[in-house]
Amino acid sequence: MDKQCDKACGADIHKNKIVATILSTSGTKNQSEFNTNLPELLRFKAWLIDNGCNVVAMESTGNYWIPVYSVLEGSIEVVVANPYMIKHIPGKKTDLIDSEWLAELCLKGLIVPSRIFPKDDWMLRNLTRAREGLVKIRTRLKNRIHRDLSSSHIKLSSVVTDIFGKSGMHILRGMLDDRSIDDIIKSIPSGRVKKNADKIKESIENNLDPSQIF
Repeated sequence: MDKQCDKACGADIHKNKIVATILSTSGTKNQSEFNTNLPELLRFKAWLIDNGCNVVAMESTGNYWIPVYSVLEGSIEVVVANPYMIKHIPGKKTDLIDSEWLAELCLKGLIVPSRIFPKDDWMLRNLTRAREGLVKIRTRLKNRIHRDLSSSHIKLSSVVTDIFGKSGMHILRGMLDDRSIDDIIKSIPSGRVKKNADKIKESIENNLDPSQIF
């Protein structure tokens, strides 16, 4: 942000509160505090608008700034600053001092804004990260199942191409439900897999212990 403005707000954002200061070039100062739930964020937005403040600066500390940004986006210009790029004033720090300092820097156009991706990109990134996390969990669970089967001398993977496919899952569920081997094999959905009934029977003759079933 390399342009100066007539009025700017500095917001010191924490997990459960926002301490805000509005400064103007005429020397006026207005300070207030808000919680971080949605009604309070909307009240913060209304407070900015009522005071004729069109720009607010905040530091990108943790994820606390994201809900605030989401509420203000489109109505208020939001300058998100990298905390490592902000030169703090020496001496004792308080939330009010921090918010006032941010407002002063913003008022003078001395904050280099961090790059904020559009909302659609945020959503895509969040979904991608969530998917990656779920894939890792799935892989970890599959590896554990393979390990538990192997340690129990159950060689299902040697006769079923994919033990997590339709027939493989049918066999695993049958074992967990303590069904008889003959009953499990008789109801296998794949005729091709069922042709290996004798090999399947040999591969799952042993039982899982309670901890492995859990």
